[in-house]
Amino acid sequence: METAMLRATLVLAAAFILATAACAADIAFESRRVRAVLGDNAVWRAIVAKDTRQDLCSKAAGVPFATARVVGKTHQANRASLDGDRLTVGFKGADTVLVYRVTTKPDWLEFRLEQVKGTRPTHLDLVQVGVTPQAHLGSRLNCSWDEKQAICLMTLNLQSDGKAHRGKGFAWLRMRTQDAPGPRLEGAAAALVAAPTNLLHPILRQISLAHNLPRNEDANGTPSRALPLARQSYWFLTFGEKDVDKVIACCKKMGFRQVMMGSGSWCRTVGHYTFHRNRYPDGIESLKRTVAKLHAAGIKVGMHCFASKVSKIDTYVTPVPDRRFWVVDSAKLAAGIAAAGDTIRLAGDLSQWPGSPVCKQKTWEGGVAKHREVVIDDEIVAYESIGPEGKWDTLLGCHRGAWGTKAAAHKAGTTARRYGVDGCINGYIIDQETNLIEETTDRLAHIFNTCGFDMVYFDGGEDVDRRRFTHYVSKFQALAMSKFTKRPLVHMGTIMTHNLWHSFTRSATVDHYLNTVRGRIIAGGTWDKLPTVKDHIDRSVRYMHSVGEDRMPGELGWFGIWAKRTLTLPGNGGGRRVAIDGLQFDEIEYLMCKSLAYNAPISLQTSFSSMESHPLTPGILELIKAYEVIRLRGEVDEETKKRLRQPGKDHILTHAFKATVVNVDRDGKELNRGERWFQSFTEVVPLKEIAGDADLRAFIGKSDGAVDVPVWHVAGKEGDLSLDRRMVWLSSLDSTVTVIGPVHPPRRSVWVDIGPRRSVLKFRDETVEEVNKLLASARFDPRRPVKLWLQAEEAVRLVGKMAKGSAVGVKEAGAFGDVVLCTAPFNRTKPQPWHAEYRVKVPHKGRWTLWARVRYPHGGDLSFGLVRPGEAVTPSGNQVIGNCGANKKAWHWTGRGGGSTHAPPGQPITFTLDAGEFVFRITPREGGGTTATNPRLDALCLTDGPSYVPTDEEARKALRR
Repeated sequence: METAMLRATLVLAAAFILATAACAADIAFESRRVRAVLGDNAVWRAIVAKDTRQDLCSKAAGVPFATARVVGKTHQANRASLDGDRLTVGFKGADTVLVYRVTTKPDWLEFRLEQVKGTRPTHLDLVQVGVTPQAHLGSRLNCSWDEKQAICLMTLNLQSDGKAHRGKGFAWLRMRTQDAPGPRLEGAAAALVAAPTNLLHPILRQISLAHNLPRNEDANGTPSRALPLARQSYWFLTFGEKDVDKVIACCKKMGFRQVMMGSGSWCRTVGHYTFHRNRYPDGIESLKRTVAKLHAAGIKVGMHCFASKVSKIDTYVTPVPDRRFWVVDSAKLAAGIAAAGDTIRLAGDLSQWPGSPVCKQKTWEGGVAKHREVVIDDEIVAYESIGPEGKWDTLLGCHRGAWGTKAAAHKAGTTARRYGVDGCINGYIIDQETNLIEETTDRLAHIFNTCGFDMVYFDGGEDVDRRRFTHYVSKFQALAMSKFTKRPLVHMGTIMTHNLWHSFTRSATVDHYLNTVRGRIIAGGTWDKLPTVKDHIDRSVRYMHSVGEDRMPGELGWFGIWAKRTLTLPGNGGGRRVAIDGLQFDEIEYLMCKSLAYNAPISLQTSFSSMESHPLTPGILELIKAYEVIRLRGEVDEETKKRLRQPGKDHILTHAFKATVVNVDRDGKELNRGERWFQSFTEVVPLKEIAGDADLRAFIGKSDGAVDVPVWHVAGKEGDLSLDRRMVWLSSLDSTVTVIGPVHPPRRSVWVDIGPRRSVLKFRDETVEEVNKLLASARFDPRRPVKLWLQAEEAVRLVGKMAKGSAVGVKEAGAFGDVVLCTAPFNRTKPQPWHAEYRVKVPHKGRWTLWARVRYPHGGDLSFGLVRPGEAVTPSGNQVIGNCGANKKAWHWTGRGGGSTHAPPGQPITFTLDAGEFVFRITPREGGGTTATNPRLDALCLTDGPSYVPTDEEARKALRR
């Protein structure tokens, strides 16, 4: 045995000697942990991790030390020499020579570019290595690793960016940089680390300390990504100071201890970061009070922000546009132009500008219209299209003096500049080589620090100067973070880069399902086939996996809560309308199973109105909390997690209970005891038919000798499910099991309440096939909704400029009675206390939905306000009723719409009401400003039917018109 071990040791030692042996002309670099050998042909010969004696170099790949882009051509390094600590590298086919300073540290090797001789490269793979692939490849961390060994190329400053990818049979780690824009090549540097994987993070932290890289740690030096806060779920909400108690209630309901405040909550204009005074009346003091109140409730507060751009309504843009924005394209005026005129000819090819029918780019964030602008001197010109065909040199349909700038005459030869646009906020992108980024981040940091935020999400990272994309994605975040004083922070952003790895807390956010679907449509794209919600979740899981390869915690989000709606998909013949179900229990449970299986937090990007409009919301929140509690306890075994990770497989939580566990010795003597939680999950598949009702949704699966059937109504409609059985078990999320017997003995039938929560029916001693037949033959009897009808003229008070049509000479054909309208101009940014007040007796406690019958004389997306007594009139957010623009000037029933392209009825407007009197007010919000053009209100319907939408026929009968 000892002889065999000695022989194995000698073989390993011989292999190590051979791997590290260098020819006389070879160059060796050596630290305590790594010995790297570079041939005089600038190709790596060995990279040996001395702890494991493993040669990590992929010799077959033949990767050279560096690659340079010179005068439009790529040249590989083909010669290298070392003089002291100076490494000189030359390139095949170019006169370019690079001189590096090599520094040996105990745990890594440093390569810093000090001098460029000959023709300067425009782009440079500063250092690159080809290594034998490990089990994992972190493309952003620029690291190949397994459970024992890791090799990493880490940047030493923001000048260079690491990127790894897989080659044929090897892993390629590269450190890239470029000469412009931004810092030049000299000074770019990288560290080569080869170490046991358990030592990788401490070594990378030492590098970050040695070179003052952006980092984010607690007082003990623990990075934020390694703290418990990285694994906590959070809300992403837009809210005002008056909403803070609702936010706290949401957090308590879910067990969440983090909330991200949407940028639009408080920020009216990005750039100067002015305040929405309707939500935060005292500006920064209101915001400070809001954050403090959330802190007092034990909730960390995040600032969602846009730090690399400026709103077009900000004073950096209007009335005089700043010159410090990123210029994407420019062309000179072919001739002088007057202050009027709707065509502008430029001396250049505009075929690839937005608005050109032959432009290769077909999708534009936020829609192409936001990008069809040029700045000439101090005037912004918006245009409709580019022509004429074949020439593509003229801006057509020009709107002069856009965004509050002044239309003016301009001389021939004046430059027309097209700024980079962020279509999300409709803003211009900052040129980060100017001091504008210092000014805006100073203002942002002042608000962040004054209010004491704990988290930050830098949105819009994808919208920066793409000539040096990763550098600018990193720069604005690193700059802002350097000005935020609190540590540790939860640092998140649209894009995690190599440069920000030390600072980021977690990553992997994607936009929620509806925003993803609509975003592509708005940008000009199409869908051949809509992804399912579970497809979207699987995509999020894949992204989380990729972040995990970078040894960074991931999250599953942002995830929305939405009610049923209809989307218009573009296409031939005006497109097609597709109904989108509201979020269903199987979809949210699919997400929560993945969250539990990977110990990944979720983030809910939603709004109070979205949650209130969806009848399943209370049950959805209960389901999320049940899984969140289980995940944070950390007691689910690995075998269960493995089952829950399976893509495309549905599971339901059937049991979660606490039991006392007693450990005994062989003689039965008690050793110790303690409490432990046990959970049970059942794999289920969709049930094709239940009670012949397409709106009943159910799944079926078998475990522990029982058949489990989760069932609910997709629209939350309540009713009785009659089953031909003497007894049924009903299981709830808290593991309470209710036995339901026959309603009328000795009949062999039971009635089960079905509604807006997921009920799990359990059938003992039955097969899946028998239960399938039983449920197919069941009967569902929905309960009739209560409908309370009001005629507009029944207002108990009309205040200010609100009036009945009969009082101002307005008689509307098609109205059921006298209408109510505003008779004067109004400004929703400075609302007047004008209103029509209504009172209605609610017969029972529950969720109630309000619909209104309205008409807009000139069509369009007009609206009223909807306010309860005691509420400040904003009117925005939840205080909107109407706003469905596709109405053809006709009478229509409406809830809350989404703009000019939205067809009635929009989304339901819901309230949780107690039995008794419900008082609300209808206020003016949008209109033409005259009696002839302002919206008309005809009737109202308050109902407890979650899926009920009024019809004119029913309203006519109820109102006897």
